[in-house]
Amino acid sequence: MAFQPFASSWTPPTPAEEGSNTRQTTPPSGPGSPNIATPNLPSEPGLWSDRYRSLSTGNMLGMGMTPLGYGDMRRPLGDLSQNQVASHALASPFMPGLNSGTWGPPIPQRATNQRSVSLEERLAIAEEKIRELTIENTRLRQRSANTGAQSNIYSSPSVSASSSIIFENLSPAYLSTGYGGLNGLGLQRFEDPDLGHEVASLYMREDSFDKSSYTAPKHIITSILHGTFNFADLRTEYIHPVVWIIANHQPKSSSESSGLKAAVNALASRLSLPRTAEPTAILIRAIIEYAKPLCFTSCGNYLCQQLLEQGSVDDKEAFIKEVEEDMVPIASDKFGTHVLCKAIAMKELEEPISEALIKYGIFDSMKTGARRLWREYLEKCRQAKQLEIFQKINEEMSGRWAELACNNEHGSIAVQQVFEVYGSQELMQPCFRELLDDIARVANNQYGHFVVTKLIGYPHLYKQTCDAILMSYPPVATTHHGVNFAKIALTEGGRGSIVKYVDAICAHDDGRTPGIVAIATSSIGKAHLTFVLTCLTPAEHARIRQTCRAYSTTLRNSQSGNDLLRSLGLMHAIGSRHRAGSN
Repeated sequence: MAFQPFASSWTPPTPAEEGSNTRQTTPPSGPGSPNIATPNLPSEPGLWSDRYRSLSTGNMLGMGMTPLGYGDMRRPLGDLSQNQVASHALASPFMPGLNSGTWGPPIPQRATNQRSVSLEERLAIAEEKIRELTIENTRLRQRSANTGAQSNIYSSPSVSASSSIIFENLSPAYLSTGYGGLNGLGLQRFEDPDLGHEVASLYMREDSFDKSSYTAPKHIITSILHGTFNFADLRTEYIHPVVWIIANHQPKSSSESSGLKAAVNALASRLSLPRTAEPTAILIRAIIEYAKPLCFTSCGNYLCQQLLEQGSVDDKEAFIKEVEEDMVPIASDKFGTHVLCKAIAMKELEEPISEALIKYGIFDSMKTGARRLWREYLEKCRQAKQLEIFQKINEEMSGRWAELACNNEHGSIAVQQVFEVYGSQELMQPCFRELLDDIARVANNQYGHFVVTKLIGYPHLYKQTCDAILMSYPPVATTHHGVNFAKIALTEGGRGSIVKYVDAICAHDDGRTPGIVAIATSSIGKAHLTFVLTCLTPAEHARIRQTCRAYSTTLRNSQSGNDLLRSLGLMHAIGSRHRAGSN
């Protein structure tokens, strides 16, 4: 016979009335119902009996359950055929009738995640609110300090953990700790955010600003040097720090150079905006404040040039006034010279720059890198036919041109520029005459010999220069440079040059020692005199021999002088035996 659990009819027992203290202590009689999890016999354990035995009455009460004894009334499952089964009464691994607690079903994980995300969002909003209020507080404090206002009606609420405006939606646990509570979010303590110090440094005013001690925020320096700074939306408060970074950082790698160039281009594009715009005014003021250090950097000098091109006359004059005391050092720098060369080309800036150079000293400035600036200025004056400056230079440089040519590389180039930009033989004549009068010193100097080479290269100055070399006293041919110049003059001049040269080196007028003695006793004179002797006629040869005999005692003091005397037959050659004995 097949088992039919639902074949018999069964009527659920009448539940006990509410408030009744009567309890059924014995199991009901009759056959067991398949719809109720109640044992039929005392020896038969109930479906939940083991679980009920393992729980104390106190624990069950703490879970919100009513302690049941063996045989207590249980809720019927209902009539399955009529679809009246209670959802909480179905078989499950959890305690029937409980929706929470230890024996209830677990809370869906999605709800926890949503709560966590919501908390992070609120913390992010709070942090952003902190930033905004900090910036607002800083602006209002500075405005109050500038205007002298004593009222604080515009002040923002203080940023603290107890602020009801910002933290009214946060959990009390987060407010009590003073931290965001989430690791990895980078939140600061609400009572003392670090951002306030950085924002305060961004909004330095002229009355409290000390540029000697100012330093841009580190995160801006790093982002610019690494090329990660976003200039598409450059905030006004970042303009001053960016200018400071350009003025105080010389790129050490290609990546830093790219980052600084991007910063310069971004700022230069803002110079084209109207002068009344706040970003443009702040940028121009920052460039003028850091004018000197900007001129000495590879990227900063370009930013200065952009100001000189696009700024107003007042801006340009303020810039030049800022660097007026350091005009020559800036002009001597390989980067700064580009700034001043552009500035002096402008009519409104020509006078203050030239006055600064003259005040520093024409001679002192020309022997520095400022000679580049002098060239630009003199070229402009020559084209404008302003000859007064040339006359002033000649007056101050009288008797000092040869000294300038032999001073250093810059001085040598400055003298050469006289013959390139003066454009008038009359104006360059004082300098040319002084160089020829001291040609021996200039020709044998490590810097001055470039000037002599320059003079020989000019056709209208070639003959006068060669004559000065041949007739010079003391003679030119005592060093490598001088010997080369003498050879050029003798070769290009022909017989006439040789005659002049022999007369010059053999002359002993006014009691002076002949030039041939100085040549013969020099370290390089032997080779030069050997060349000269091959070009002489017998009469010229006899004259040189006679001169050397008169000064033989002096010539014997040097090896090259002894060799000259032997070649002229004025001293017999010493044999190897006598030479060895003398040692």
